[in-house]
Amino acid sequence: MHARKPDFICIGAQKAGTTWLHENLSQHPGIWLPPVKELHVLDHAPPGVLKRLFSKVGYHRRARAYLRQALLRGDGSLRDRSLAWHLALGSRDEVWYERLFAYAGDQIAGEICPGYARIEEPVLAAIAARYPKLKIIYLLRDPIDRAWSSVAMHFRKGGRSLVTAQQRQNILEELCRPKSLAHCTYRRNIEAWARHFHAGQVYFGFFDRIREEPEAYLAEILTFLGLEGGFFPRNAAEPVNQGRGEQIEPSLARDIATLLLPEAEYLQQRFANSYTERWLAHARRLVPQPAGQTSSGA
Repeated sequence: MHARKPDFICIGAQKAGTTWLHENLSQHPGIWLPPVKELHVLDHAPPGVLKRLFSKVGYHRRARAYLRQALLRGDGSLRDRSLAWHLALGSRDEVWYERLFAYAGDQIAGEICPGYARIEEPVLAAIAARYPKLKIIYLLRDPIDRAWSSVAMHFRKGGRSLVTAQQRQNILEELCRPKSLAHCTYRRNIEAWARHFHAGQVYFGFFDRIREEPEAYLAEILTFLGLEGGFFPRNAAEPVNQGRGEQIEPSLARDIATLLLPEAEYLQQRFANSYTERWLAHARRLVPQPAGQTSSGA
């Protein structure tokens, strides 16, 4: 199998519509995505054989599950089974990564992995050097809502109790872990990627559009990728990978808003659109004002 470089990657943000995007792009006849979302190749060192075979980490488990399904079906092509073996048990290094995209044939090839937004600068420089024409999609969401959705997902995983059953301190500790906090730092992430890829290579999307204008939103992303925008799957307006609607307690909302107000301010300063204006107003409503001052809105 010959190697091929990816045409695009979606780098996040986590809980900002990346699964919705994967579901819709994977149905487009001109686009090829790996059948398993989130490869974590660019942000992780190549795993050893034991990890590939036995790791309980989600992206390894999903790849092995895909291989089992491919073998059990029995009706797949040799190419399909080859892809499944490659995905589940391959070396996951740069050569493996580029051979994976060779399965795309003539289609536009890419992948979606929210972990990539927080990649460190030296790794970003290496990515830009190896893939100088790469297109980047970065989906953004209200910083407070995104953080709450992310921490709620964390506590749901593995059959754990819902976030609403957790002590307030446990929730804040989870949110402030370096890995979790790195998903929240829009300013750092945006500026780091902008130093290595020029503005025309980066598309910023806004989560609210999935609910408000999904067809136009998807069309705009397709146009960015160099495709006609007249494609709209039957279920494109439906939300994907939703949480359970866990409600955030008011004092906890204030703590999260206080932590992330600078991110909301940065987004409004950089993009100044109706979405970022709304997000900033949300944060300012929640953050306690000093005596004698009132929030000025957005």
